[in-house]
Amino acid sequence: MRYDYYDIDVPGDCADTIGDLASIAIDEARERARLWVMPCLWTARHVSGEVGDWIVRFRVVRKRHSRKVA
Repeated sequence: MRYDYYDIDVPGDCADTIGDLASIAIDEARERARLWVMPCLWTARHVSGEVGDWIVRFRVVRKRHSRKVA
């Protein structure tokens, strides 16, 4: 397994719940990813801020399988 980490800041007023903000953070991390790997699992962990704050920070993790090249 390989893990890629992204620290994403989302404006706190662009959604009504933390879950919606986490989805926005995952979408932003997908756009920043250099490699488009399928299948993979994206998760977002809330780090700081609340809904309505100026900035809400998330740690987004992409978990993917690594292929060994012979």
